[in-house]
Amino acid sequence: MNRFLLILLLSASLSAPLSAAPYTPQSNDEIVAQWSASANATLQSLKTASRLQPNDPTTILALANSYLAQAAQPGQSRFYGLAEAALKPLIEITNSDKTIFYKNNTDPQLWLIWAQVQQHQHNFVVAQAALEKVFAADPSNETANLLAARIFIIQEKLLAARNACLKLLGNANLLTITACSLEANSYLHPNDLNNSYQQLAELVKRQGLPDDERAIWLIQLLADFAMRNNDPATAATWLQQRLANASVNYLAQWADVQLALGNAQAVITQLAPIINAAAEMDDALLVRLALAEKNIGNENTEQGKYWQTQLAERIALREQRQDSLHASELAIYYLDIAPNPQKSLHWAEINFSNTREHSDKKLLARAQQLNQAKGL
Repeated sequence: MNRFLLILLLSASLSAPLSAAPYTPQSNDEIVAQWSASANATLQSLKTASRLQPNDPTTILALANSYLAQAAQPGQSRFYGLAEAALKPLIEITNSDKTIFYKNNTDPQLWLIWAQVQQHQHNFVVAQAALEKVFAADPSNETANLLAARIFIIQEKLLAARNACLKLLGNANLLTITACSLEANSYLHPNDLNNSYQQLAELVKRQGLPDDERAIWLIQLLADFAMRNNDPATAATWLQQRLANASVNYLAQWADVQLALGNAQAVITQLAPIINAAAEMDDALLVRLALAEKNIGNENTEQGKYWQTQLAERIALREQRQDSLHASELAIYYLDIAPNPQKSLHWAEINFSNTREHSDKKLLARAQQLNQAKGL
């Protein structure tokens, strides 16, 4: 299992009575480790090595992997761009007329990392093309097939997603194959969502969470099932297990659950110190802080609108740049924080053109309903 699989598999969640109890860790060995000083030292060492050996594929791949390991953490999204820049010399050739060609490189690990980066940037066609190069060399690659399934789900190509999961038969363990297949099945057969949750929850209960990054993936998947079945209390119990040192994606999902439970103050208490300590503000966390602040309702004071003011400035910048990568945050802003029916629909439609999961459909439906209510 690729140690950076977590970066690939995290999915945006929505809001989500299921009876199978969440698995409770039995020891501190299951707590996610914080990005350590030794990891930072390794990154600096790899950066130095890449300057000394700029054409060494092994060094560049190690550096890109190190960037990706840090990119998912709060305030560190710039590392996705650094990973892309590090990989480009191994991937692309630019002619004098600026036409870009791909190099004839057959290293599956290179194309897998490139697919990871492109998936994050919502360049799904490029990511899938990279994965085809992985499969040409290694058809049963576990991480590549899981990433392919995730991209197919994002694109609402659900049979293709299930087929990607089935390619893992004989090459991955039962828990991994089952989780992948049940996620695809939960979209193919939404009326069977409760059964999908029960099967996965019972399997995790019997086997325990794995001791690698799949534990995070499974927790988030189970919480997503719960939220989609309108059971935020169960989702909260799952997510509470790995809240320490969590990724941006995990924290955003946790915040959505807490907001669904009416725990706005908990969102501010948890996220404010994280975003204040981060090198940069993550839009996904900032929008949830603003939502929590508005839900609390202390808007008569400047402090009572602190996060909303911060978000308004960020939204203005995103709009100026026509930033489709953050379309979901823009749609949420114009739905729930500064209502504007036409803008909410505009950004919800852009978001849905990129990603077509349950949360994206729900966001678009809400924007459409707001416009209909206003007679637009």
